[in-house]
Amino acid sequence: MAAPDEPPPPPDWLELPRDIATTILLKLGAVEILTTAELVCTDWRALCLDSTMWQTIDMRNDGDLPDDDLADMCCRAVDRSDGGCLDLNIEYFGDDELLQYAADWCNHIRRLRLVDCGNISDEGLCEAASKLPMLKVLELSYCSFSKEAIETVGQCCPLLKSFKLNSRVYRCPHIECDDEAQAIAKNMHGLHHLQLFGNKMTNEGLKAILDSCPHL
Repeated sequence: MAAPDEPPPPPDWLELPRDIATTILLKLGAVEILTTAELVCTDWRALCLDSTMWQTIDMRNDGDLPDDDLADMCCRAVDRSDGGCLDLNIEYFGDDELLQYAADWCNHIRRLRLVDCGNISDEGLCEAASKLPMLKVLELSYCSFSKEAIETVGQCCPLLKSFKLNSRVYRCPHIECDDEAQAIAKNMHGLHHLQLFGNKMTNEGLKAILDSCPHL
């Protein structure tokens, strides 16, 4: 009886072609790259130092690391991008200092996503927006920014095409307010996509947006 075929050996991850290794690394978040992947071997370390690896910086606090450590890693990622970061995602941590650092060094950011960043103030967002004239996509979810901050963002980022402003579920339907809607209507005429969740907007606020943003 012929011996059963032996299973093929597992792939040698260290011998992968550069383009395949890069594709794999890009599927990891910045935290995984900075804490694990770049320690695998010298070749992967070299890939992780390549500025093109950091055109997208995805940083989120999963509860495993202190906020200060995450902020330090985010600054390292910004440094490695050599000003080439185009897409920045910060979730569940971050403050004005971190956002300013990113805006100072990467002023060609096209997409910015801030989720539950309670320590980023109106002033911090406005200062960053003033340095990001190329911004096209902005998401502010579960943060606390005023209508004045939204107005400033619209004025500083004339190329903005997509805006998401999401809050917690609003449980006081008898209270109505169109401040955010008016800020959008008056300052974001070029929007092609808009998402508003958990707000106090009335039909009048919605009409103001639709009248002022013809591409929606």
